[in-house]
Amino acid sequence: MSDLETIAKIPGVKCVVLGDLEGTFLDGVRAADGEALAAEMGFVSSTLAEAGEVLGVGALASVAVAAATRACMVAVRGRSVLTAQVEPVRALASVEKAVENSFGEQA
Repeated sequence: MSDLETIAKIPGVKCVVLGDLEGTFLDGVRAADGEALAAEMGFVSSTLAEAGEVLGVGALASVAVAAATRACMVAVRGRSVLTAQVEPVRALASVEKAVENSFGEQA
């Protein structure tokens, strides 16, 4: 079973997409438009990485954004970008832990 499938099995995960910093779609589970999501998250991740360098906090590892009912997590490892959409928000902590455990050592 792939890391994406493992993460997708967590209750609350609506979709998971793996892309790269250039926005290329590499793989996805339950993603209606994985190509578009990979492109958007590649751009966002590259921009946040640049901001991190300017702010002096170093390379971007992960970002989670939560609203009232949904959340999104983006994790960058090397040139890979993993995005998970989560609903309900309370499932976000489980997703963050799973991403760190399965995707954390990749470069």
